[in-house]
Amino acid sequence: MIRVMQDSMISQLLKTSVENTGYYLSDIVGKTFNLYAYEKKDKWGLPTVTFDAEFKENELKMREDMINQAMSMLEKAGFKDIKPMDSIGAPGLGIHEMGTARMGRDPKTSVLNKHNQVHTVKNVYVTDGAAMTSAGCQNPSLTYMALTARAAAHAADEFKKGNL
Repeated sequence: MIRVMQDSMISQLLKTSVENTGYYLSDIVGKTFNLYAYEKKDKWGLPTVTFDAEFKENELKMREDMINQAMSMLEKAGFKDIKPMDSIGAPGLGIHEMGTARMGRDPKTSVLNKHNQVHTVKNVYVTDGAAMTSAGCQNPSLTYMALTARAAAHAADEFKKGNL
């Protein structure tokens, strides 16, 4: 088994939304969040991948505090009969997670090179928010499209050169 993600990258921030509040919670992913590429190959000869992630005590406490703060604000604004909704689901559901595959020059501190190509698996490109180390409140879809177009052009060039 080859560990793809380094411990130094595991503590990168993810964005998680709490339903019906419009607030965002930054989850600090603990050392139990891992991405593994196994030596076992799939039917095309590529390494299989397994993700291992869960919310820990810190994320759950932050979530509880955020809900309490939102409830307090709504009450102070004059709203009545407020019922909080807390359905955490699994990591990655209904959100734009970012920063789990940092882009950089050094494979020891990053997963992707400057072309969004995985350092250790040259025929894999990651063009979603995983390459982005931070996020704003706007929708990142156009940025993902631009990253994808750039990475696809690089992959095509590399394929023509026989490097992929």
